[in-house]
Formats: sequence, structure tokens, C-alpha cells
Amino acid sequence: MLNTKRYFIGLFVGLLLVSSGCANQPTTLYEQLGGNAGISQITDDFLLNLSQDKRIVNHFAHTDIDIFRQRLIEHLCEVSGGGCHYEGASMFDAHIGLHISQADFDAVVGHLISALKQQNVSISARNALLAKLAPMYQDITYH
Repeated sequence: MLNTKRYFIGLFVGLLLVSSGCANQPTTLYEQLGGNAGISQITDDFLLNLSQDKRIVNHFAHTDIDIFRQRLIEHLCEVSGGGCHYEGASMFDAHIGLHISQADFDAVVGHLISALKQQNVSISARNALLAKLAPMYQDITYH
């Protein structure tokens, strides 16, 4: 009887420790990206990466980078479940006339992945974000 009682007490304490450890883990994609501060830093790293890429920087020649930065933060926040509201144009409307090719798109995605890595975002969170962004390919390319 005493061993059974100790077993249940040990089990109870173990469950409490496990559940308290799980409570500290980020649960939403937004949290896994570091919340607003993390998304802002990811965006800044992304923009720096883009600015240094001669293959695609010309697509941003007439872009107000401050507004683009704010809209990207809003977009990533909304897509990741952070409760933000994206105030920009639709992906289709924002990319009309830019003639974004597959190579351009891939380069931009590569810079986003690099920015996520720079901020030590886990591979599962990177993949989850990319899975949410991937359907936008049709709205961004070849028009």
C-alpha cells in the first residue's frame, strides 16, 4: 500500500513538472516566430538580404521600404496567427506588372529562409510558415 501511494505521488509530481514545462513552450506559429519583436527582426534581416541581391533588388526600386516593411510585418503576423490585420493590397494586386519569375520568387523565398535561420527559428516553424505562404505563389508570379 505504501509503495502504491508513493507511486501515485511520484506520478502526480512528474505530471506537474511535465505540464509546467509544456506551458512554457510557444504554441502558436506567431509565438514560435518570436511574436511581434521576432517578426520585426526577421523582416529586417529579410530586407537586408534582399537589398544585397542584384538579381532581384530591381523589383524594389520604386518601393517605399518603410511601408513595405510595415506591411510585411503585418502580413507575417496575420498569417502566423498573431491577431494582426494586414492593411496592404492583395498579393495579386501588389504584384501586377512586376513580372516576377519563378527564379525571382525562389530567390525571395531563399532570403526569407535565411532571415528565419538568422533568428534561430526552428525548422518546424520555418516549414509551417512557408506552408502558409506557398499558396500565394499563383498571386505573385507571372503577371
